[in-house]
Amino acid sequence: MTKNVLFYARYSTDRQHEVSIETQIELGEAFVKQRGWKLAATYSDAAVSGTSYQLRPGIQSLMAHVKRERIDVVLCVTVDRLSRDIEHSAKILKELRYRDADIWTVHAGTPVTDLEMALRAALSHELVEQIRYRTREGMKTAVKKGKASTCLAYGYKLSQQRDANGDRIRGLRRIYQLYADGMSPRDIAHLLNNEGVPGPRGRKWRDTAIRGHVRRGSGILNNESYIGRIVWNRRQYRKNPETERRTARANDATEWVFKEVPEMRIVSDELWQRVKDRQRQVGELFDFGQSNRLNATHRPEYLLSGMLECAECGGPYAISGKDRYSCTNRKKRLPIDDLGGACCGNSKTITRHELEERVLNCIPAAFYSLDIFDRISQKLVAHEVSKLKSAPSRKNQLTAELATVKSQQASLMQQIQDRNAEGRPRLAILDDHLDELEVTREKLVMELAAAEEPAAEDFQEKIARLKAQFNAANTEIAIRKLLFLARNNADEQAKRRLMPIVRDLIQTVVIGKTPGHQPASLQVHGDIANIMASMDVIDIMQQQFVAAAQNDLLARIASGEIDTEHKKKKLLEAYAEELLRKYPEWENLQMSVVAGAGFEPAAFRL
Repeated sequence: MTKNVLFYARYSTDRQHEVSIETQIELGEAFVKQRGWKLAATYSDAAVSGTSYQLRPGIQSLMAHVKRERIDVVLCVTVDRLSRDIEHSAKILKELRYRDADIWTVHAGTPVTDLEMALRAALSHELVEQIRYRTREGMKTAVKKGKASTCLAYGYKLSQQRDANGDRIRGLRRIYQLYADGMSPRDIAHLLNNEGVPGPRGRKWRDTAIRGHVRRGSGILNNESYIGRIVWNRRQYRKNPETERRTARANDATEWVFKEVPEMRIVSDELWQRVKDRQRQVGELFDFGQSNRLNATHRPEYLLSGMLECAECGGPYAISGKDRYSCTNRKKRLPIDDLGGACCGNSKTITRHELEERVLNCIPAAFYSLDIFDRISQKLVAHEVSKLKSAPSRKNQLTAELATVKSQQASLMQQIQDRNAEGRPRLAILDDHLDELEVTREKLVMELAAAEEPAAEDFQEKIARLKAQFNAANTEIAIRKLLFLARNNADEQAKRRLMPIVRDLIQTVVIGKTPGHQPASLQVHGDIANIMASMDVIDIMQQQFVAAAQNDLLARIASGEIDTEHKKKKLLEAYAEELLRKYPEWENLQMSVVAGAGFEPAAFRL
């Protein structure tokens, strides 16, 4: 009996050759001809892992063909060509069974049973996991031996020796020198491209390849290999089950693997430190840009600036439209190495107001940690004390001003002498200015003689006043008022004052893609995640209830509805009664419900 057949071929990585597809097709055609069947169509996927489904157009086209035409057999060389994922294998088998189509393999020459499909899918999945584990362990061992675990960085050749011809070494040191001297990564990239200097992997230079990311240790300026140190396992990658794309997650610093390899050094410690110092200065300008009016005008600072990360490519999220965040790599269409050279597919955007509101709504729950306000209070006091210590004394200020005046006097006197030597007439304006400076100098000398250093006990008194001002109780009241203003009135000044607290509790907010018009997924990393992960269900529900009640109380007071202590007391009693009614419901909740909502040991979803 003649059967209509669809043949499917696949190979996994770009390290394999297209001949693999041709060989599979030849085997399939010979098998079909031997059986006297009819080959309706052939589908294939090249250099795509069998653990994915959405990213394989070939298998999806095959399944669409099965739905629109009567097909008796789906043929492949081996079962693992169809899929190496248990879930996907079951999905494909269920769909084909519904359409009365069998799966055959050239290797076995018989139909594939449900049991065989399940067993082979499980074995394939386990094989992938074992390969992944052995690969990572092999990379770790290589790093501990001082060998490369991934592709070689710019400036090295095989065996991780420095480039023999020296061109790249000189170019690399030049990049460090130019940046340390004040040139921006964008200008450096432009200069190198104009000079025809090939970039990493022979591509054109980009500012991102030079700048990289300081915290992740990426980019030319952050690669510690250039000072003879290998750092491995900064990040890990997991496949998102919805998008089937890898997403990056930062590993804890305790999991990093270090190895000193002196023979790999290209950049001196002095030059490296100069670069780090300038990066720190630039970072401080961006973090505290509001202290400078001109800088604040060109680069506004928002509550979560510099803390947003794309779930797909790991790149930064930044303002791209009117108060709307989007992935910068997606916007620039930059190829991402971690995605195999593909562009980021995370097109999800989110307004600044929605993002800040969702993040601020999770902050109150963290306030029920036993020592949270004590911690914040201590940090506030330490910050103010450091400002006191770093503030120059009046005597130092006078000394600096006196030195400036003397320098100006010396400059004017040199100008007068030069004009006299050239036979040019003397200018009265120079003499007048010199006289004014002399008056100023004498005044400063007198003030300096009378100035005294503040007594040590005065400094201790200031510290005592700071501790009284920033005690835990006052800190809690102030923070709750700021949160109320920031959440209910979208008060920008309140958000600005909350920045240090938010940045203390939250390290990163990872923004992910969701289907259709659903709001973007948010995953919060930092101390707040650890605090909330340590709570049980009743704690979390109770704290959410209390936070909502306090917010409602403040709103009623602000509107004038609660204007007496009696009304306030009655409202608080109503809250207490409602809280008691909620307890039986919360006791029935299981921890899995909370876990299902996205709570994880190091992060949680909003």
